[in-house]
Amino acid sequence: MSYEGVSRAVRAMDAGTRVLSLEPKTLDDILDCLVTVGELLGVRERAERRRTGLRGRLDAVRRLTRGRGRPRMVAIEWLDPLWPADHRAPEQTACAGGQPLPAASGEHTGPMTCEAVRAARTDAILVPPCGFPPERTLRERDLRTALPGLGELPAVWEGEVWILDGLAYFNRPVPRVVRGAEVPARVLHGVRAGGPETSDCRVNSPTS
Repeated sequence: MSYEGVSRAVRAMDAGTRVLSLEPKTLDDILDCLVTVGELLGVRERAERRRTGLRGRLDAVRRLTRGRGRPRMVAIEWLDPLWPADHRAPEQTACAGGQPLPAASGEHTGPMTCEAVRAARTDAILVPPCGFPPERTLRERDLRTALPGLGELPAVWEGEVWILDGLAYFNRPVPRVVRGAEVPARVLHGVRAGGPETSDCRVNSPTS
């Protein structure tokens, strides 16, 4: 529901409810929202500790991937039309030691062509589907036939096409986006960050 819709519903209830609109676009925005909400709930110190811990996890991923090279990669959250992941996805990828293409941090994206993916000569393709679980993407769509010319890419030659859990770690502006930086670090560099939770990432390669 839109902010306007929520505001109308609150006014109709006439319960003195306060509406707080949060529209985080970057990783820092999301973590700062923790403190904003924590302060309103009277637990600011707890929220600040949580933010510090999450930032520490992002810093750990950066340290672990430093000096390992920066493979070119594109994150695709929708296949028809072909749509690159936006907002924080480029940050997550960069944090994980990749070179994100073609999106910019904090910005909306638009549909792209298969030709643009081929021209980028990507080393890896990440598919965090928006709106449904990764199992559905694997069940309904073979990426090698869904995207014309995909077989020409280095990412496919090397078996570096991955379907990830977009709903859990990428599509929503919630603290779990930190996991969305840890997962690509494992995919791109074999780096295990974030402790034992990493085992629940459900990473699948449709080219294996």
